This record gives sequence, C-alpha cells and structure tokens, in this order.
Amino acid sequence: MIFTLIKDHSEMLKQIGADLERFTTDASDENERALGKSRWSLYWWWVRWGLAGIIAIALYALSIVKLRLHLRWLVVALVLSAGLLGTLLTPGARIKPIAIDAAPDHFYREAIADGRAEQALFPLIPYSPNDGLVDQTTINDEQVGVRNVLRSPGKHPRTTDIAREMQSQAENIYGIRLYEVTDDEGNEVPIPTTIDEAYAAADLLWGAYQEQPNFNPDRGQSRLEEAQSVLDRLSDIEPDTRLHLMGTTISGRDLTSRMIHGSRIALYIGFISTSIAVVIGIIIGGLLGYFAGWVDLIGLRLVEIFASIPVIMLLIMIVAFYGRSLVLMMVVIGLTGWVGYAYFMRAEFLKLRKMDYVMAAKASGTPLYLILFKHMLPNGVAPVLVGASFGIAGGIMTEAALSFIGLGLEPSEPSWGQMLDQARQGGFYWWMAIYPGMGIFLTVFAYNLIGEALRDVIDPRAVD
Repeated sequence: MIFTLIKDHSEMLKQIGADLERFTTDASDENERALGKSRWSLYWWWVRWGLAGIIAIALYALSIVKLRLHLRWLVVALVLSAGLLGTLLTPGARIKPIAIDAAPDHFYREAIADGRAEQALFPLIPYSPNDGLVDQTTINDEQVGVRNVLRSPGKHPRTTDIAREMQSQAENIYGIRLYEVTDDEGNEVPIPTTIDEAYAAADLLWGAYQEQPNFNPDRGQSRLEEAQSVLDRLSDIEPDTRLHLMGTTISGRDLTSRMIHGSRIALYIGFISTSIAVVIGIIIGGLLGYFAGWVDLIGLRLVEIFASIPVIMLLIMIVAFYGRSLVLMMVVIGLTGWVGYAYFMRAEFLKLRKMDYVMAAKASGTPLYLILFKHMLPNGVAPVLVGASFGIAGGIMTEAALSFIGLGLEPSEPSWGQMLDQARQGGFYWWMAIYPGMGIFLTVFAYNLIGEALRDVIDPRAVD
C-alpha cells in the first residue's frame, strides 16, 4: 500500500507539471480548469490519506499506552512495529505480480484439429470463462470463424449461423451489404439460411462489386480469391458440434462456465469482505465494551461516523476514481461493514466484564490479553458469527447490485450481477436472466439459512 500511495502521488505531481506547462503555453480556460482539477486532486489526496494516517497513529498510540503496564508485551509490540515499518519501507520487499504467458483459449482445440496433439484432457465444461468459442484462422489479416454471440441453450453453431457468417464475411471483403443488392428479377435478396444460399448471396455481392465505377480487375481478382477461401473454410465447419447447457453471453462465452467461475467471485467477495469486517468489528467492539468510560464515548463517535457512510454510493465513487477492482471492492465492503459486528461485540463485552469469572481473573492478576482472548472473547463471539453469515450474503448482493448497474467488475470477470445485466441489453434473453438470478438467490438464501441455524443453536432459550 505504501508503494501504491507513493506511485499515486508521483503521478499526480507529473500531471500537475504537464497541466502547468500547457497552461503556460496556452492560458485558455480549458487548460486552467484542467490545472485546477489536478491541484484539487492532490489536495484531496493529502487530506484523505493524512486523516487516515492520523487515525492509525492515534490507535497505535492508544494501544501502546494500554500496554505500558505489561512490559513484555510492550517490547514485543515495539519490535513487531519496527520490523513491519522496515519491511514496508524496503523496496526489495515489494511483492511483484508474476507475469503469466497463458496459451489462448482455443489453442488446445486447434492443436488437436491440426494433428499437433494426440489428445487433451478437458473438464466437464470444456470451455474457460473467457473462451470466445471461435476457433479462428487468419487469412490476409481477416479472422475467420462463426461468432457465437447470445445463443440460447442447445447445440451450436447451427447451419443458419454458419450461413450468416459467410454472408457477413463476404460483405466485409467486398464492402457491400446484402440489403443493397437485388437478384435478377429486381427483388431483395433474403438473408441466407443454408450454405448454398450463402454461396449464392456471395455471388450476387461479387456481381455488385464488379459494377462499381472504381472497380479494379486486379484488386477484384484478389478479393474474389480471398472471399472464396474464407467461404470454403466456413462451409467446412460442422454444425451442432458444441453443446452449451445454459447458452452463451453477449460476447459469445459459455454461460455455464462463467456461472461456475462466477461462484468463486461471489464467495471471494462474501468471505473476504465479511472476514475483514468481523475482525475490525471484534477488535473495536471488544475494546469499547471492556474499557468503557471515555474510550467507549470516543469510540462510539467513530462507529457512528462509519455507520452513516452509504456503502453503495461510496463504491460508486471508488469505481469512478480508481476503476473496477475486485480487491478494492472487497476491502471497501469490509472496511464499511464492521459497524454491526462492533455493536454486537460491545454489548457482549459490557455484559461479560461484570461476570464473576472475569472479575475473579482481574483480581488474581491475570494478564489483560488472557482476559480478553481466553475468557471473554469465546463467550461473546457467538452473536457475531450469526451476523457474519448474513454479512456474507450482503456482500454478494452488494457486488451483484453494482455489476447489474454496470459499475462492478471488468467485463472479462465472470460476475453473476454482470451476467444478469446482459439479459436486458437489446432485448430480453431469458437464459441470461434465469441462471445468474437463480445463482444469486440460492447462494444468498443458503447463507441466510445458515445464519438462522446458528442462531437457533447458540440461543440458550431455544427448546429442543
């Protein structure tokens, strides 16, 4: 994070320098506004991260003050803090992502078709979530293949799809659209549905191309050869060779594969964001409930500030400023969703701190960390675990809502909410609405049932 902040600050300074140079050369209103916007971004950067730094330092100082009576743990905390600070400030300790030069999605299918591979082991769904499903060959920089865009569940490509692709390729090569051409009787040419009709339509397009005023015989002959080669390759494609159990998306990717991989993203967001929120909520709520007094008074103001933050609006602002990121989304949801857990933990610790076994532990000189983590935390964490199951469902719903309005993850990421959004683009596609919608519903419903079950199990007043 330290390196990210330094990089952002350097980029802002470079942008201000570039805007200042443009304003010095041309003092126009547009350049002045751009310079002011860059400077305001830098000011806001300092305010935002300066406030975060002050809060972090204050919490750290409070922790050190509370540990001053326990010399051993104070020394351990200081040593760990020094080691962590040294690690953050060491450039060699920065973890760099590993560049993965992965093979294209269709590499293995092409290798088998060309005889370069004897066999390949595919999963039950033989498509990756970003597989375009167009085994493409290249002819004069023209990609040849049947576009598999928004197909309903079933076998594909159909003969109609191949014929229309042949028509589209011929139109692109000759630069003429089929609706601009008429047959020998002066009638409009219908869209081809068979291979023979596609060849006939290509012949009519060739005839219209020859009648153009700027027709060049040499160039026309090369275009004809190119078109014939493309059409022959397309006509060799066997129809109904692929089975899509749930159909395909707008970009021609298998929906079943994206549904399976989308579950991983949903669980990532639910578990990680809830884990962050639970950890923060337990720590803050436990400290407020145990120490009470002025610590509780000041801490509750902090909790109220975070409780008033509209999460959806904050996520929209984060996406607008920093772009779409799964990690950033999980962190933001986690950092804003701990308020409920803190209230739960505070209430439990306020009750437990007056219990006899806690008072006895204090009287016997038990260290503070043992009182908190061994005696009080196991007895007060049960309500938080119940709320965590509902928090996982809430995180999934938040990501799905953002993706549905187009502000979620990148289009390449298989998000259920993003798939649900595609169901209404240019029409209504039932398979794009039912399957992602059912995935979201069943997952959220399952976690709600888990939460209800945990509530019944830990409720001491429940009757067997």
